[in-house]
Amino acid sequence: MISEKMKKFIEAINYAYVASADQRSRPHLAAGSGIRIPDPHHITFEAWFCHKTLENVAEVPRLAIVIVDPSSGAGYQFLGRVEKTDEIGILNGYAPELEEPGLPQVETRMVVQVEEVLEFSHGPHTDHPIAVES
Repeated sequence: MISEKMKKFIEAINYAYVASADQRSRPHLAAGSGIRIPDPHHITFEAWFCHKTLENVAEVPRLAIVIVDPSSGAGYQFLGRVEKTDEIGILNGYAPELEEPGLPQVETRMVVQVEEVLEFSHGPHTDHPIAVES
């Protein structure tokens, strides 16, 4: 599913846009980094996701992840299911200059099983899944 060529591209960019939605289909967009490809079927990344992203994933564990080269505008869209989330850090008022008031911020590692890979571009393209070269 995720070829070596894609893996090199992903790890070089190391920045993803992450789209989730709640049960009422209200979309939410977040960003993530610390991207790793542990095997051809999974993407893992770490981010200080806002509370809405974490709520959405708990309700509907499906994501669209876009990794794009900002200079060319080309990249990949990965559609998948969140298999696991782990809290790896929490800001709870200890560093008020980094936190928004209200909720503690949680750094989360997500493991996503990739179900489809699509081309992503601001130019003409199809939304057909990419056939992975062997």
